[in-house]
Amino acid sequence: MKPTVAIVGIGLIGGSLGQALRRSKRYRVLGIARRPSTLFDAKHRGAIDSGSTRLSDVHQADIIVLATPVDSIAPLVQKLKPYLKLRAIVTDVGSVKGILDRRIRGVRYVGAHPLAGSHKTGVKAARPDLFRGATCVLVPQDPSAAGAVRAMWKTAGARVLVMSAQAHDAAVALTSHLPHLLAHALVSVVAQQPNQKVLKSLMAGSFRDITRVASSDPDQWAQIFRANLKHLRHGIRLFQKQLIHFDAELSRPSLRRALKTSRDYRQPLFNVR
Repeated sequence: MKPTVAIVGIGLIGGSLGQALRRSKRYRVLGIARRPSTLFDAKHRGAIDSGSTRLSDVHQADIIVLATPVDSIAPLVQKLKPYLKLRAIVTDVGSVKGILDRRIRGVRYVGAHPLAGSHKTGVKAARPDLFRGATCVLVPQDPSAAGAVRAMWKTAGARVLVMSAQAHDAAVALTSHLPHLLAHALVSVVAQQPNQKVLKSLMAGSFRDITRVASSDPDQWAQIFRANLKHLRHGIRLFQKQLIHFDAELSRPSLRRALKTSRDYRQPLFNVR
């Protein structure tokens, strides 16, 4: 019999995971959402086999994936506890792991963070290949449950990496959370200037590319920033220091060498030639 995965929150991430698992034919996917219209869209797009608006229906599931905003995950676990069947595994897709690892207790919990997404939201933006080749970090609070969660994400196409919550949060503060904050900061600087007509007429690829993530859901990212505040503030200080360094380099012959160093680091990261 196929294991049942219950996905609570059928948005971009939950919907994409559901599509990938259903396409594999190795899992039955139960979607749980507050609105029947969300379940209708999820079913129409092949993200779920069946749907429910009742949290109590998680009793059917072997693995429960909480694909909801970070602030809601720990309280949701408390609500689900009475309905979990014996040996059920609880996991999530939250972008911050430390705060969840500290707050979630009394269930077989494996924290997870798939490093994939889009500035688009909702199940209508879901796609079954979203996780193909992406990294999914696991932070297993219950090591005996890690194998099943690893297998699920590998089925979805992800590469699985096991880390501590501390190491994960420190790393993503620099590689994900700080870039989002910087994108918003740059947009804010430009938006506050008086010559808007001229500025908008001169916006090209560089501004578009570096600020793309500023189109993401502000509620979601405000939660992420707050949940990883210590590491994010450390990243801000590092960036401020580096910005001051580049400011000084602008009038020096060594400017080209500084730019070449950063270029040479980035090029192999994304197969840029």
